[in-house]
Amino acid sequence: MFFCTSLKNRQLHKKMSTDFVNDPSEMKFRGSFSYKNNNIGAVKFGNNVNMRIERISPNVAKVYFVDDRENNIQIPNGFVLRDTLSNFNEIPQVVNGFGTYFVSWISNYALLLNGVVVFALKNQKQQSMEGVDGFSYSTIEQ
Repeated sequence: MFFCTSLKNRQLHKKMSTDFVNDPSEMKFRGSFSYKNNNIGAVKFGNNVNMRIERISPNVAKVYFVDDRENNIQIPNGFVLRDTLSNFNEIPQVVNGFGTYFVSWISNYALLLNGVVVFALKNQKQQSMEGVDGFSYSTIEQ
């Protein structure tokens, strides 16, 4: 279903290896996913493979794959989701016949393709600063 030939697999793997050098700190910010609203995070990998991150409760989201027509597909070969805080691979659960990962805002996660980190979900460990009018608010960068 995904990567019909090993040549396509090697080409994509090479491109991703070059882009990210297997170091998640080299990846660039691409947006955020919130457990506070119903927006769905989306990543398009190409080759009719897309990933979705969808909130199912205030603390848990599901990570699943769809084709270009938004039909659910199995987790493509070579993809593994790793909880980097606990240092273990997540075990996908079957939901409506398709492999699905469940994630929590508490942990950090890395999505690997053939051992190469290609995507990450990082808990931002930050808080918004709110206050009444009449005061001055700023951030002092260090």
